[in-house]
Amino acid sequence: MKHFGALILFVCWLLVGCGQKTNESEVCDGRKIYFFYQTSCSHCHDAAKYIKNKYPLLEIEALDVQQKKNFNLLQKAAKKYQISERIGTPLICFGNEYIMGWSEKNKRLFDVFVQPFLAEKIEKQN
Repeated sequence: MKHFGALILFVCWLLVGCGQKTNESEVCDGRKIYFFYQTSCSHCHDAAKYIKNKYPLLEIEALDVQQKKNFNLLQKAAKKYQISERIGTPLICFGNEYIMGWSEKNKRLFDVFVQPFLAEKIEKQN
C-alpha cells in the first residue's frame, strides 16, 4: 500500500510537470520522455521513486497502461522499437532509445539516456 501511495504521488508530480495530453502521432518522438507504467508493478514503483529522487525537476509524460488509450500507445511504442518479446512495464522512451523493466543496469542507462533532456531543460532556463 505504501508503494501505491508513492506511485500516485509520482504520477501527480509527472502530470503537473507535463501539462499536455499525448496523442498517437507524437508518442516516443524524442521531444519528451514517456513513462509507461502499471499501478500494480513493483518495478514501476522503483523506477518512479528513483527518477523522482534523482531528477526532481525532470518532466516526464506518465501513461498508465491500464487505460485503453495508453495501452494503445504502449503497443505503438513496442512497434516503433521493434520489441518482439513480451512487452513489459515500466517502459521508458527517450526518442530513439528505450528502457524496458527496471534494474541496476537500467538505472545506469536511464542516467545516460536522460542527459540530452536535462541539457535541453538547462538551455531553456538560460
